[in-house]
Amino acid sequence: MISSVRTSMYSPMFDTAPTGNDAPDPVTGPAEPSTPRTSTPLTDSMGKDDFMKLLVAQLKNQDPLNPMDGKDMAAQLAQFSSVEQMMQLNTTVSAQSDAQNKMVTALEDLKNAQGTQGDNLASLIEGQMAVSTVGKIGVTTGDTVFVDRDGGGAITIDTGLTAGNGEVTVKDSKGNVVSTGSVTDVKAGLQSIDLRDISFNPPLKNGSYSYSVNVTAEGKDPAAAKTYTTGRITGLRYENGSPVLLVGDKLSVPFSQLIQIRG
Repeated sequence: MISSVRTSMYSPMFDTAPTGNDAPDPVTGPAEPSTPRTSTPLTDSMGKDDFMKLLVAQLKNQDPLNPMDGKDMAAQLAQFSSVEQMMQLNTTVSAQSDAQNKMVTALEDLKNAQGTQGDNLASLIEGQMAVSTVGKIGVTTGDTVFVDRDGGGAITIDTGLTAGNGEVTVKDSKGNVVSTGSVTDVKAGLQSIDLRDISFNPPLKNGSYSYSVNVTAEGKDPAAAKTYTTGRITGLRYENGSPVLLVGDKLSVPFSQLIQIRG
């Protein structure tokens, strides 16, 4: 009897669940609300408005029986003022930095423009100076000597500290010695010597040659002098915008390599 009662407590005598056409439709639809959720973006820093909102919320929600101390209130107001001043300072510094960057850029542009104008002006001046040298005697590095039809011409040498008698050796384009000459009273330092003051044997013919000079001081061994190329400037042309001079009949010398110009 007891077991049958227990069975009836856990097993209903009648099945009350609707069946067939009387069963309700199952619940359908999204389990979550159809309205999309919104989230407040997080920032790494607080602005002065956020700080003020927190302060106002703190005042509204403080315990009426234990209100905020006046000193704490003043301290928080001072913090708020400091935050505002720092933000204004940051804004000012950022504006000054932008202005400084713009100024630097403007100065760089001005510098580049001036550099370009300076280069153009220098090229113009160099060209005018190069034109004025045509017909004059030019001196540049090298060891070429030009002999005119009448035997005229000049050599330029630098003997350093040595002074004495000089011996000149002249060679053709193949390196063969064509003449030697002697000259007395060669001074120390940079100097020009007229070919007519040198006793050549045999005499030099018209043309261009290479040369070398040894100077012998009294009681000392011969010392080689530094040689230079000396010749009349007969023409001018431009290469890549730079003037190139024609010295003699075939030697091309950039104007920038001239070390001396004579009338």
